Amino acid sequence: MERDVAPALNLICDGCRKPITDDDGYLWVNTTEVRRTEESVRAWEAERTDADGSLSFSGGDIFDYPEKVRWQAHHARCDPAPGARAYDIPAAKIRSWEQLLDWTAHLMEKSWLPHTDWDDCLRGVHQGGGRLVLAVEAGAPIS
Repeated sequence: MERDVAPALNLICDGCRKPITDDDGYLWVNTTEVRRTEESVRAWEAERTDADGSLSFSGGDIFDYPEKVRWQAHHARCDPAPGARAYDIPAAKIRSWEQLLDWTAHLMEKSWLPHTDWDDCLRGVHQGGGRLVLAVEAGAPIS
């Protein structure tokens, strides 16, 4: 009996735009930038917190809100910041939907996750647009 084949997930390098093999790269976020963004968000909120503790701001203030830190995918050789403090996920550990789901659950436990673009990283995976893309690989069994 032939087993169903699940499409695998591949990382696409932000540097060279080629797929990253299992032992060749990672998905990562710069933790120094994340801490800086966390501090900027706290400052932004502090400036807009009323005496009663409520947050109030005008529509224009939203443009001053700190941007989220971008998750990046790179081959080790293409990494633009090889010595940066980073939280990384090796390519070999994010190859299946199950692994992606496990990583998402794990990352949701991190207080800093909302300051990253993990949600954007996940969007479009099934359509093949982004850092993490769906690729049908023969022989990848459905678990």
